[in-house]
Amino acid sequence: MRVHSHVKNVEERLLVSSKQAFLADAMLGSVARKLRIFGFDTLYVAHTHDDEILKIGIAESRIILTCDRALYMRTLKKEADSILLQGSDDMKDIVHILTKCRIPLLTFRTIDSRCAICNGLLIRKKPSDVVKDVNSNILKRHKQFFKCSDCKKIYWEGSHLTHIHQTVKLINETMRKTID
Repeated sequence: MRVHSHVKNVEERLLVSSKQAFLADAMLGSVARKLRIFGFDTLYVAHTHDDEILKIGIAESRIILTCDRALYMRTLKKEADSILLQGSDDMKDIVHILTKCRIPLLTFRTIDSRCAICNGLLIRKKPSDVVKDVNSNILKRHKQFFKCSDCKKIYWEGSHLTHIHQTVKLINETMRKTID
């Protein structure tokens, strides 16, 4: 009789890709927002039963992200792709996700981001396209805008961009240390 390791199979089935699709459960809203900012298609389900999470994850070929050990064990039984996280530190969780998905380097480009609120795609807009939606002071200081294709939220490259780049750098440094 051959012994079968579900955990090994789940890791082997994760595709090597810089743009995995994820499904984050209710405990991982902050991680989901960050993954979206980094350009990963990430559904976040706050008030959804585990059965529905499994169903969506399998149907949409999404990697289920959870801190719930019972849900994780169910994903293994269903042979769904999943990653069990600690949930106490977003940075550590993101490094763990990228490592499990064999993504060696995190990159950030604003145009590749997704809406942090709803996961929609961002569309580049000129200032004249968003004049009715954005404060005039912001229009004076910025020349490039992005609009969510779904919820219509407007984004621009403000001061938070420095923090995002620092976060990417820290994640990449942490990943290099874990590899070495």
